[in-house]
Amino acid sequence: MARLDAHYQETNRRHGYENPSFADGPLPSRLARTFVAADGDVADLTDDDTLVTTGVGMTGPPHLGTLGQLSTARRLQAAGVDVQFVLADLEPYHGGRDLDAVRSLAERFRAFAVDCGFDPDAGRLRTQEAAREVMHTGHLLAPYYDGSCWPDFEPTAWEESVSEAYEAVERPSRGPTSEAAAHHSAVLHLADFLHPLRTGYDRVVLVFGIDEHGLTPAARAFLADTPVEGSVAGIYTRMVPGLGNAPKMGRSLPGSGIHLGMNPERIRALLTGPEADADRPADSPAFQAMCLASPFDAARLDELEAACRADDETWADGRAEYAEFVADRAARWQRG
Repeated sequence: MARLDAHYQETNRRHGYENPSFADGPLPSRLARTFVAADGDVADLTDDDTLVTTGVGMTGPPHLGTLGQLSTARRLQAAGVDVQFVLADLEPYHGGRDLDAVRSLAERFRAFAVDCGFDPDAGRLRTQEAAREVMHTGHLLAPYYDGSCWPDFEPTAWEESVSEAYEAVERPSRGPTSEAAAHHSAVLHLADFLHPLRTGYDRVVLVFGIDEHGLTPAARAFLADTPVEGSVAGIYTRMVPGLGNAPKMGRSLPGSGIHLGMNPERIRALLTGPEADADRPADSPAFQAMCLASPFDAARLDELEAACRADDETWADGRAEYAEFVADRAARWQRG
C-alpha cells in the first residue's frame, strides 16, 4: 500500500508547499500534528483581515475526517482565529439528493458542530442554502467562470492507489443532475471562498484535508480572473489510513472507515483491534486519527507515538481511551 507520509512529502515537493510549524506565535503547537502542508501565506492567522474557512460535505453521518475538521476548526477558533465553517448542503442537492433530507441532515450537522465546541457567535457556521448573499456573489462572478481554473495534477502513488480502490468497488454513479447543476455547484463552491474578500477581508485561508489541496489553486486562479481583490492560501490536514489496508478511510470503500452512525461498541472494537494498528505510527489508523480528531494535547501525542512504536501497555491504554472518546461522539450524534 502506498504510504501517506510519502504522499505528503511528494505533494509538498511537487508544489512547493511548506511543512507548517506552530512553534512560535499564538496558535497551539498541537496543530503541528494536524497540518502537513501549507500553500501560500498562512502566517499570523489571527490577523483581523484574515478569515479561515473550512467545511464538510454531507452525504451521511460524520466520519473521522469530519470529526477532524470540526476539531481543527474548534482549536483555531479557541486560539483567536476568525473561522467560517460551511455545511455544503447544496452540493448533495445538486447531485440529486432530496432537498428535505439534505436540510434535515444539515440541521443535525449544525447542532453537532456546536456540541463539538464550535462557537457560532464567535465565528460563522452556515449552510450554503441559507447564505443568500454568497449566492449573490456567485451570480456576480459567474461571467468569469469557464471551468479552466481547476488544476490537473499528476497523481502521486498514494492518489493512484485511492483511484484504484474506488474503481474496484461497484457503486451507483452519483454526480450533478444536469450540466447547469454542475456549473452552479462549482461556482457556488468558489463563491464560498471568494465572498469574504468582497466583504472586508484581505486574505482567505482554506483548511481542508490534503486530498483536496487543488481547491486553493482553483480559487486563486478564479480570483485572478475576477475583479475581486485579495489573496487565497491553503493549509492542509493529514488523512487517516483506511482499515483493511485501504489507502484511506472512505465512505464509498466498504470496510475502510469509521463513522459516527456505527454502533459505539463496534467503534470501540475497531479502534482497539488489530485493523487499526500498525508497527509504524504513520501507518496506524488509530494514531493518525488521534492526530487529526482527538482531545489529546501535543505532549500526550508524543507519548502515544513512542508507545505505538514500542507496542506497550501505554499504547493499548491510549487506544482504549481514544475509542471511548469516538464512541461517545457517536452516541451524541445518534441522540441528535
